[in-house]
Amino acid sequence: MRLRVLGLSRLRRALLSRLDSRYVTKPDHRQDLKDALWEVQMLRREIVALRGEVDRLRRATVTPVKAAPEPRVTADPKAAEAHRLATETAEAVDTLLQNEMRIWQAIDDLSARVGAPGRAG
Repeated sequence: MRLRVLGLSRLRRALLSRLDSRYVTKPDHRQDLKDALWEVQMLRREIVALRGEVDRLRRATVTPVKAAPEPRVTADPKAAEAHRLATETAEAVDTLLQNEMRIWQAIDDLSARVGAPGRAG
């Protein structure tokens, strides 16, 4: 839409440049709409994929992890001590990994609340 302004050419140019700078052109607007539609379609595909993953996980039979059989009592105290240390280390590493996962979940949650760009991935 062009506005017809009577008057001096400098005034007309100044007014038109001011009006043009405040409004989006039709091609830019069309491109913005295409970009928004593309993003909506991508999000729709991601949601469908996530729903499929959730359904697959719900259908999967959850089998509890069987506890390891008690180690045989050996006469060797070094072997018993090594087994005890290995078990404690495994439990500590498992706890450490769970805590690290909770920290990253909290960071992602805070990033989503603040609106700051989060981690990629």
